[in-house]
Amino acid sequence: MPDFLNGILTSRLLKAARKLPSLELEKEKKYLEDEDYYEDYDDDDEVYYSGSYKLDSGLYYLEHTLYYGDQNCKGFSCIFKNSDVKKYQEIENLIAEILVQVKAYEFLSKAGFKNIARIDRWKNELIIDFLSYKPRNYYELMATQLYSGKYIDEHPYEYGENAKIRSLTNDISYAVNQKYPQIAGYCRNHVGPHVGILFLSTSRDYFGDKNLKNSVYGLDVTKLNAILNNEFVKREQEGEKYKYLNHIVVTTGRNIRKAIIYPNMKI
Repeated sequence: MPDFLNGILTSRLLKAARKLPSLELEKEKKYLEDEDYYEDYDDDDEVYYSGSYKLDSGLYYLEHTLYYGDQNCKGFSCIFKNSDVKKYQEIENLIAEILVQVKAYEFLSKAGFKNIARIDRWKNELIIDFLSYKPRNYYELMATQLYSGKYIDEHPYEYGENAKIRSLTNDISYAVNQKYPQIAGYCRNHVGPHVGILFLSTSRDYFGDKNLKNSVYGLDVTKLNAILNNEFVKREQEGEKYKYLNHIVVTTGRNIRKAIIYPNMKI
């Protein structure tokens, strides 16, 4: 595991594990060491045999991802570099950013990307988050939060469908405006075929309500695809400026295989 086991971030993410009986912890250690189990794990699987353990399934799914990220992703520990945070809100934001980064690694791994590396952004604020490879292209990935997600998830009845569509559309456009320049800058400055992926998450994938999976802001897949299609059409109208934006990925819950990817990419 990365060298952050005594930090405040891990104590928050893994504190629920301490409440489980030691027998169950030993069971989970076995799962954690079983690569085939990780590869085949699906959030729909009945892994936990009592209701109380099911509540922690997202936590253990996260732990599995951390384990394999540390084993298979170069520079994975850069995700957990300490920051000087003094306020509770700053800590919450930092944890959310870390969860998005971990989910982004999980996407690259499950989608078959090779040579995955987490880039140390602390050295250069204009650099990308992840670099990886698939035949014919290097892929630069930038990961960020969908900032309205937390509030909408906690206050679902305050938003009608049209308000949710507007919120998601605005959040995606904002993310493209903020993160694409880093993708384009990296692609232009490196030799070879380079393209970019923008990865978006509410940061609540591992702990969100399972009943809301395969949706974002409570919107179904059809509406999500329509929003992403409109975003791509809008950017294409600006010509060569957005030529490095190859895919946008929006997570919909714990199961990364149900993420919305536009244009479509098989996971």
